Amino acid sequence: MVPIRVLIVDDHVVVRRGLRSMMAGAQDVEIVGEAANAGEALERATELQPDIVLLDIRMPGMDGLRLLRCLGEKLPHIKVIILTNYDEEQFLLEAFRAGAYGYLLKNVGRELLLDALRKTMEGKRQLSPDLVDNLLRQFADLGQQQTMDRFGLSDTEIELLSIVAQGATNREIAERLYWSETTVKRKLSDVFAKLGASDRAQAVAVAMRHGLI
Repeated sequence: MVPIRVLIVDDHVVVRRGLRSMMAGAQDVEIVGEAANAGEALERATELQPDIVLLDIRMPGMDGLRLLRCLGEKLPHIKVIILTNYDEEQFLLEAFRAGAYGYLLKNVGRELLLDALRKTMEGKRQLSPDLVDNLLRQFADLGQQQTMDRFGLSDTEIELLSIVAQGATNREIAERLYWSETTVKRKLSDVFAKLGASDRAQAVAVAMRHGLI
């Protein structure tokens, strides 16, 4: 069996040692080298030609995402897995747009890390389980926003629909939103027209069917 050749890129020596220790004993994985910054990483990657680079995001000088793009341009055959403490969606999405094959948090366990390396070699994208819910929620939010735009609904009108779905009367809506009852009636009429609904029940049904509330 030809082992998976891995280059570790992280500016903390304790992290690099920890990863070496974590993967020790895996017969199909070989740590071929380490680098503490982008310059070293480019040199080592060119010299060693690893199959996979485990790459941190935050490093002195060029950060991991910029390095990821450089690796993609100069050594496109090398697959990169981001291994970081940052769980922010902006980093996650930017990493995949830049060509990362995986995005794992540093609290990942040994078996999951080794499995990610193996699946990456098969061309499968990898994501820490802790991040799946965040990503799915973002896609759901994006879908809702697109639907809102299609119907021409504002955030305030979505809030109004949510309150209507709870069975609130016009007076209760007015109290909650600090509107007059006349304003509530006008706003509801606007929402009904946008949804093509004739009454509250139909408006709520349309909104729920399209994932707006």
